[in-house]
Amino acid sequence: MSDPVLEIRDLSVAIRTDEGVAEVLDRACLEIATGEIVGVVGESGCGKSTLVRSILGVLPAAARVTAGSIRFAGIELTTLDRRSLTREIRGRRIGFIPQDPYLALNPVFTVGTQLLEVARWHGSAGRHADRTRLVALLRQVQIADPEAALKRYPHQFSGGQRQRLLIAGALLCRPELIVADEPTTALDVTTQQQIIELLGALARDTGTAMLFVTHDFGVVAQLCDRVAVMYAGQTVERGPSAAILAAPQHSYTRLLLDCHPDRAASLAGIPGAVPSVIGPPPGCRFHPRCPSARADCRAAPPPTVSLGAGHDTACVLFGDRVGRA
Repeated sequence: MSDPVLEIRDLSVAIRTDEGVAEVLDRACLEIATGEIVGVVGESGCGKSTLVRSILGVLPAAARVTAGSIRFAGIELTTLDRRSLTREIRGRRIGFIPQDPYLALNPVFTVGTQLLEVARWHGSAGRHADRTRLVALLRQVQIADPEAALKRYPHQFSGGQRQRLLIAGALLCRPELIVADEPTTALDVTTQQQIIELLGALARDTGTAMLFVTHDFGVVAQLCDRVAVMYAGQTVERGPSAAILAAPQHSYTRLLLDCHPDRAASLAGIPGAVPSVIGPPPGCRFHPRCPSARADCRAAPPPTVSLGAGHDTACVLFGDRVGRA
C-alpha cells in the first residue's frame, strides 16, 4: 500500500453516560491509501459510526479521545483546533455522504442554494465557476437536467436522487477522502445497487480515497479494495477484501460471513449479542460469543498479528505462530 491518506492508530474513545463511561472504541486501527476504497463492517453497535464521527471531529460533547491517533495527509486531527478542522478539513478535504438522504437536506432551501453553500464556506472559486462545476457533477451522478435541478427543492426528488445530490455535494470541493456512512441504508434494493456502482465508478475516475461504512459483506465484495472488521469497538481483522472473503481468520469474521445468504445454504446467526461498552468483557470482547475462546482470551487484549500480504487479525490463536503486526 502507498502512503496512507488516512491512518488511524490505536484509537480509543469514551463517552460519559448516566450509566457510566462507555468505552465505544478500543484501540481501533485503519489505513486508507490514495484512490483506495476501504470498507468498515460489523454489527450495529460495533463502533462504526463513532469511528466516522471521530474522523470528522463531530463527536458529542460527552465524548473524548482517550488514546491513539488520527492522521489525515500528515495532519493529526485529534489535536487540530476546531476552526481549522471546520474550515480547512471537514467538507473541503474530507467529504461526507450521510446515511439518510431524507434528513440531510433542508426542505426550505433549493438544492442549488444548499450545495453551493458548501463551496462558498470552504473557499469558493467564484459563483460562476462553482455553479459550472456543480452542474457537471450533477450530470456525472446522473441527475437529469441539472440546471433545472438546482432550482428545485428536496421534496421534489426521490431518495436515490437525493443521495446522488449529496454525492455531488461531497465531491464539489475536490476532497482527498470521502467518508460514506452506510449511504444506501435508507434506499430500496435496486437503488442501492445503482448508488454502489456510481460510488465505485466515481472513486476510480477521480482517484479519491473512500471509507465506506456498511454492515453488508456483499457491498464489501463488490466495492471495497480492503476491509476492516469491527466488533464492540475493537478492530478484529483487516486486509484485502478478496483474501478476507475467501479465508476469514478471526472467528467473528467467519461467523459474520456465515450470516450472509449468498454464502450459506441456510441462514445462520451468531449466538448472543454485542456486549455493552459500559464495563465490556475483559480481553477480547468477542470471547463470550466465540466458539474457539480460551482462558487467555479473557486475560488481556489480544495481540494484532500479521498474516502476511497486508492481512492481520487480533486473536490469541495466532500469537504463537505468526509475528506481531
